[in-house]
Amino acid sequence: MIDSNSRKRRWPLVAGAAIPLLAAVYTFKSFTMPIFAQESIAELFELDVNGDAQYLLVRGVDRKQPVMLFVHGGPGMPAMFLAHDFQRGLEKEFVVVHWDQRASGKSFKNTTDQAQLSISLLLSDMDVVVDYLRGSLGASKLWIVGHSHGSYLGALYARRHPEKVCAFVGTGQVADESGAGRTRAVQEEFLRGRLEDLDRAPDTLIDDSNLEELLFLTGSELYGETSFSPLLMSGLMAPEYSLFDALNIARGSSFSSRSMIYDMPRDLLASEWQFDVPVAVIMGRHDMVTPTQLSREYYDRIEAPKKAWYVFEETSHFPHFEQPRKFTKTLAELKSRWRDCPHQPKSSGDRG
Repeated sequence: MIDSNSRKRRWPLVAGAAIPLLAAVYTFKSFTMPIFAQESIAELFELDVNGDAQYLLVRGVDRKQPVMLFVHGGPGMPAMFLAHDFQRGLEKEFVVVHWDQRASGKSFKNTTDQAQLSISLLLSDMDVVVDYLRGSLGASKLWIVGHSHGSYLGALYARRHPEKVCAFVGTGQVADESGAGRTRAVQEEFLRGRLEDLDRAPDTLIDDSNLEELLFLTGSELYGETSFSPLLMSGLMAPEYSLFDALNIARGSSFSSRSMIYDMPRDLLASEWQFDVPVAVIMGRHDMVTPTQLSREYYDRIEAPKKAWYVFEETSHFPHFEQPRKFTKTLAELKSRWRDCPHQPKSSGDRG
């Protein structure tokens, strides 16, 4: 019989062995949890995309459901590391795909050519990913859901490839990606009215060095939050991301923001508003990263076969993360209303 003193002596030994093991698992983990349903799919893998190995996460309770490609923001800020925290409901309605873009998240590499990183290249990469998903999942068309910078990419892609897109949904919808246009003017006007509340001098210079910090402090990024911490804490729990992957989030974001070549139209309000597919825009009432008032102007200008506008009241720039149930319900309602592109296998002549 083992006495209590013996047990007490063993606990430090067990803990001492477990802590390094857990640390090793956390450092090197990179998997996605299985979905226990007969027709489910849960895969995490690399895909060769225009000569670059890029990561995809594919999850759905029923692989016969419509396919949704979630296009992350940034540039260079992945959403895959948050997927476990917001999309479980979506996985019952769609086959949800996250794609870590070139130089982003799990796809980040020190060898990425800074001179080659461009919007046109990302759109070319996106087309490769879309065609792969159409072929591997038997989907004639995909739902494209873009967040923030991803809504900019998604709008450009949906306009240029309507034959591959069922519908486009922009959340945190970009209206002007120029960085020095109306978006910045609206942000600065808003922040100047809040400087006193933030204990900042009225003449505080607002520039790239403090803009994101001030937006967080005013709850314009995450409603009711003043920092990146909720996203960070969620991301640390992602099984799909190892410690090394997590460290590459900031590296990829910094690299992409610094290196991106904008060789496509940046002001969507000026020229990118005519669509041949249904369009929905989902915004947070308190979003000043992509100011809701400008997104509404863009939405009002959009010409599309069908369109829909949604504002989540207690939300800022991350409606999908801040109110995931409402986000899922909204997408499910759109899927029910917009049955223009049923999920059906393509004929062999259409593949490629």
